[in-house]
Amino acid sequence: MTEFMQPINPIRIWTKSSNHRFAHNVFAIAISNQHDVEYLTVNGHFMPVSAITHAEVLLNGQWTAINTVEIRHPAT
Repeated sequence: MTEFMQPINPIRIWTKSSNHRFAHNVFAIAISNQHDVEYLTVNGHFMPVSAITHAEVLLNGQWTAINTVEIRHPAT
């Protein structure tokens, strides 16, 4: 089952080719199997996380980078 969520604030993702960078505005975030994430662009393309170089969110009129932080779980 796939669940779609629309962001409250505008999000854009960036991809790259060998010579160019491309910005894609995000329409919705798709989550399937409770862990697989893809971004649905306003142009109808599904972008997997592996194709994205970085993402930004529009906060108070400024594009702000979305950073990830890895949470390490201690061995039990």
